[in-house]
Amino acid sequence: MTTKRIAALRETAEDYETKAKKAKTALLNAAIKEAMTSVAYGHLSAVAREAGIASQYLRTLIEDQHPGWLAQAAEEREAAKAARKGPSAKATRTKRASSKAAA
Repeated sequence: MTTKRIAALRETAEDYETKAKKAKTALLNAAIKEAMTSVAYGHLSAVAREAGIASQYLRTLIEDQHPGWLAQAAEEREAAKAARKGPSAKATRTKRASSKAAA
């Protein structure tokens, strides 16, 4: 191969590398945006799977760009879960615990 041919290949490779980095950044930003559209259990993992990245990596990216969002999402999930169960679920659990302690 000639030096000109190698130089042209290197330039082409560098161009593709730049395009790949831009595409990866766009993919990660889209994954973050989509993951943050819902606090439903499993949504973030599904988005990560679709994007082809580890869910923990997506969590790390979200926490880096939006500190506290993951904790807030967990609180919202727990509040929604408690609202679905209603106040009677907690009272029943308390009654069972106190009756076991009495026995």
